[in-house]
Amino acid sequence: MDSNLLAKNDAAEVDTSIPKISVLVFLEIGFAVSFGYFTSKFVKAPGAGTFTLAGASALLFMILFFLRSLFVKGKSLNLFIILGDVIALSLFFIINSYTFTMIVAAAIAYLALYSALKKSKNELSNQLNIKTGKIARISIPKIASALAVLISVVYAQPFYPANNIVISKNIISTIITPSETLLKIADNYLHLGLGDFSVNKTLPEIADQMASSSIEQLAVQNNIPVSALESQRKTLTNSTLQMLEKQSENIGIQIKTNETVLDGIYNFVNTKLQSLDTTVKWVVYLSLFLVIFLTIKSLFWLFYWLAYLFIFLFYEILMALGFSKTTYQQISKEIIIL
Repeated sequence: MDSNLLAKNDAAEVDTSIPKISVLVFLEIGFAVSFGYFTSKFVKAPGAGTFTLAGASALLFMILFFLRSLFVKGKSLNLFIILGDVIALSLFFIINSYTFTMIVAAAIAYLALYSALKKSKNELSNQLNIKTGKIARISIPKIASALAVLISVVYAQPFYPANNIVISKNIISTIITPSETLLKIADNYLHLGLGDFSVNKTLPEIADQMASSSIEQLAVQNNIPVSALESQRKTLTNSTLQMLEKQSENIGIQIKTNETVLDGIYNFVNTKLQSLDTTVKWVVYLSLFLVIFLTIKSLFWLFYWLAYLFIFLFYEILMALGFSKTTYQQISKEIIIL
């Protein structure tokens, strides 16, 4: 090789400020731990406060990961930091629900973060003038994918085939409660006596409610007082209760007299889930994981612009404060001429 070729610029290949790198890494891993902690709390007890803190931690982690990928040069050091990130991100998830799929998710998250790092480095090396926005548009979606994988596994955890799949009453109530409104609207036209229907009522209570409505309608139609038909209430209530029990049995749901409608549906759904074949359970688990992952990715997509804005601001502020600086690197290479 021609001895006139310029030597490599050490500043382009060597990390020269360990204290600055330490500050970046400390903050990055700190927000990774914060994200895992608040996300695990939100999964257990959803609330606006924990959701906001988890979202803010995720945003700051993505920004710091991106900036560190620009500032830190050494490949081995970057890979070691990514390993620390993954451990920090998944720490509380693993503590709360240690499963094989969580380990797999952590491995996938590591690969996604490594891909984000590699894409950032490649784009940076191809640019003559550093454009953080262009690099961020390549890197940030991959960082978000790493976070989305971990969150998706946590939310899909109740359906993990090795566990006894149990859907909580709160989830079932959230799904079926809108039926109360629909039945009330329908009752305005059909007059079935379901104007006060609730999934938290027992079948005898619903039957009594329907019987009362029928008695009132008969009294109006025959122009007689309701009290004149009170003697028929018990008979009408019993026949209505038998009808409701038969209808529920026809669709496979057995609701005891002391159980609410919600209790009966809860028992029915979880009994069916327990009886599923292992292969079907895996299909359900993976399908749910995919749906959750795509949903979370779409939510992240709505906030990419915010990440790009803060990356630009943080980068410019760090440059202005002298935390880092740009310089020019002279490059020479061999070419063939005739």
